[in-house]
Amino acid sequence: MAQLKKGTGLLLFLLIAGTVAGSVLTLIFNAFIPSGPLARIFLSSVSIGSASPATFHLVLLDLSLGLAIHINILNILGLFLGYYIYRNS
Repeated sequence: MAQLKKGTGLLLFLLIAGTVAGSVLTLIFNAFIPSGPLARIFLSSVSIGSASPATFHLVLLDLSLGLAIHINILNILGLFLGYYIYRNS
């Protein structure tokens, strides 16, 4: 049987898919879990990035650049799940 070579593209895809799955779980938990300590654990997030985009006013156009990443427990669990699937595939 031929060995399948795992590349960084597959790893990147699985990590992004795991993060998206964690975000979907966050939305589902937000809709169905009542507010309380469990919701506070799973739904609280840390934001990394700029609060407002940097805007460059050029002669021909206005350019706005900004990036913000919101990380919570379910996103981290999704990352670990993607890495676990990568290691065991």
